[in-house]
Amino acid sequence: MVNVPTTRANRRRAVTSALVAISLVTLLGMASLTVDLGMAYRARNEAQSSADAAAMAAAWRMMDQNRLRGGSYVDSVNSAARQQAVTLAQDNQIINKSPTLDTNGGNGSTGDIVLGRLVDPNNGNEAMAYANAAQFNAVHVFLHRDATRNGPISLYFAGIFGKHSADISASATAAFYDGVIGWHVTQTTGNAGILPFALRKSVWDQLMAGTFTTGDHYSYDENTKKVVSGGPDGINELNLYPGAGAGQLPPGNFGTVDIGAPGNSTSDIVRQITEGVNASDLAYFGGTLQLGADGTLMLNGDTGLSGGISSALESIIGLPRALPIFSEVSGPGNNSIFTIVGFVGVRILDVKLTGSMNSKKVIIQPAYVMDDSVVVSKNSGQSSFVYKPVQLVK
Repeated sequence: MVNVPTTRANRRRAVTSALVAISLVTLLGMASLTVDLGMAYRARNEAQSSADAAAMAAAWRMMDQNRLRGGSYVDSVNSAARQQAVTLAQDNQIINKSPTLDTNGGNGSTGDIVLGRLVDPNNGNEAMAYANAAQFNAVHVFLHRDATRNGPISLYFAGIFGKHSADISASATAAFYDGVIGWHVTQTTGNAGILPFALRKSVWDQLMAGTFTTGDHYSYDENTKKVVSGGPDGINELNLYPGAGAGQLPPGNFGTVDIGAPGNSTSDIVRQITEGVNASDLAYFGGTLQLGADGTLMLNGDTGLSGGISSALESIIGLPRALPIFSEVSGPGNNSIFTIVGFVGVRILDVKLTGSMNSKKVIIQPAYVMDDSVVVSKNSGQSSFVYKPVQLVK
């Protein structure tokens, strides 16, 4: 006799077993997919962190005063920047493996490490320019784990479905913008490192061309942060003192300016030299000291230089500071009006405001200045060596 209930039960059990088996395979597939997706997500995050760190480190490495010496020094600094990118990438592992970057090339649109120039901080689609290595201000890093470099990441469970690995890549661009058109001080930025002085632009241009200089008699040591006299460093110097002695600027080519209300006292100038320009100083200009649409800014000032600021200047010897440059000055004495057209980075090397007129001096040389309080724009062609600190831009 046929036992119908038993046969039906067996069928139900068979169907149930099949469904359980299918469900287990589905669940296993979903679990494996989740694990591998998590692995890929982690790898991408680690790759991005590595690329970011490499680009930032390389951009900071380019801020080396040796670039101011020109020639082969520029290539050496840029080469060191590429190596810095390699080092930082290796310090940031991707799934327990230190990635490598190819240092070949780089002065073009392709490669793992590309150095170039960006001019517009507000244009995320701007293409790098590569014509002048001395003006490079940006580093692009492309980091990848694939068959070309570093090997793809292994997948634990996706092999069930025939996929055993995944390619991972990330890119980052870091830059320090140099189109400085002004200054804006907040609690976050701190005071502005701009001196209340002004230098005629034509004199600055001659200094850069090497046609008007007091020579090269001082050197600045990046490691000790000290200025040494009697030892050249390959960067020309200038005596700012507006006197009639040898090497001094003819009167009218230099003066103090009022960064704040007209008629700044000696104590105001001393404070701005030692502590920087603060928000209260800039309140006179509406909170921002900035070149106008025509690329100029009018500042009251004085064509002289008081000996009362000697100690203040001595206290910042070796430190980088920004200096306004002007195209023309009108009016006598403390009624002077300077037409400011940009800002340049300098370092004070020596100060002597006592003794005979011909022996007085305020010796400077070009230097890189990094300042959080700067305002940048693509429309400034007058400023040089003053930068917004390195930041990720792409």
